[in-house]
Amino acid sequence: MATTSKSSGVTPNEVESELTCYCGLRSPLLIAKTKKNAGRRFYGCAKSDGPGCCNFFMWVDPNIPDQARDMIVELLERNQALSESSQCRCNDDYVSSLITKMKAQKAKNGLLKEELARVKKGKMLYQLGFFLCMCYIIMGIIFNVKASEKFLSLP
Repeated sequence: MATTSKSSGVTPNEVESELTCYCGLRSPLLIAKTKKNAGRRFYGCAKSDGPGCCNFFMWVDPNIPDQARDMIVELLERNQALSESSQCRCNDDYVSSLITKMKAQKAKNGLLKEELARVKKGKMLYQLGFFLCMCYIIMGIIFNVKASEKFLSLP
């Protein structure tokens, strides 16, 4: 018989029924995932706890023995743990790819630092060359003045 009761954690099954809920819609066959009724099939409202849900509910399967229910719950928990574990592996793969990219970037940064050091050394050599040229020019002027003694002298 139909009763009005809620069950959480359910998913639709591909099997469809000819039963209709109080809304007049075809009632889907669902599978309970609660610890108390894990794996039991039931018919529910087509709107599944959405707006306008009529809370239609009818069990298809008889009550499951405690031992079988406990096994189903354990399998569901293992399935959840495996699902989370595979998600972690996906995250590990993502982190590994980021680490690989970071190592490549560090190598590139090392090469750029070496290039910058070479450029700075070259700049310093040009500055030293310019300074020596200026010293040579000034010394040439000074020696030229001393040799002629007429530099900047009035007539």
